Amino acid sequence: MIELLVVVGILALLTSILVPSLSAAMERAKVVRVHADLYGISTALIAYGMDHDDCYPPVRTSCNEDMRGHEYQLPVELSQEGYLSKGPDLNRMVGMEDVFNPDHTYKYNAPGDLVNNNTLIRNGNYVWIPDSFPDRENFDGDLWTTDDGKLYNKPKTSPLAWVIWSKGPKPESEKTKSPRSPVSKRTWYYRTGDSGVICRILTSGEQIITSP
Repeated sequence: MIELLVVVGILALLTSILVPSLSAAMERAKVVRVHADLYGISTALIAYGMDHDDCYPPVRTSCNEDMRGHEYQLPVELSQEGYLSKGPDLNRMVGMEDVFNPDHTYKYNAPGDLVNNNTLIRNGNYVWIPDSFPDRENFDGDLWTTDDGKLYNKPKTSPLAWVIWSKGPKPESEKTKSPRSPVSKRTWYYRTGDSGVICRILTSGEQIITSP
């Protein structure tokens, strides 16, 4: 009996040591997968822009309760025109599921046209961008105030063409849901166990910027 208790104790100790390590390894693997997926999506968007005179698809939102949480989903044009695979339903019109947010696509945002409840609004979508963007070192901005950044709704005057992102390992975290997400670097995911978004950005100068 004593020997059995000792074995059980050893197994419990090994489990307590190995489980956190395994969890961290799984998280790192998912982060690698996200970066690979975002690379593929960005390639599709760039190809779309080349085929459409440097114009990108509109952003989609909806007031319908069934669509809550699915705002800023990947543009259906990418699947309709064969740049990416088709999704299973209206909540996922493109077949690219966010690894950290099951049953949702990765997110897409861009200054310019907005489709809200199937109604097209010209230049109706705004994206908050720090004043120092796209300075690689300094465009983190302030998380809660707009003093160092502003909203852009016209592609021709915006320093950002589009941004795509994953909600990261903690989709409901303060960083992920910040009104400055996903462009502010203060809302990015940096290390295992952290919260924040994982993103890929195309500047108006056609420079790609990625989170760590």
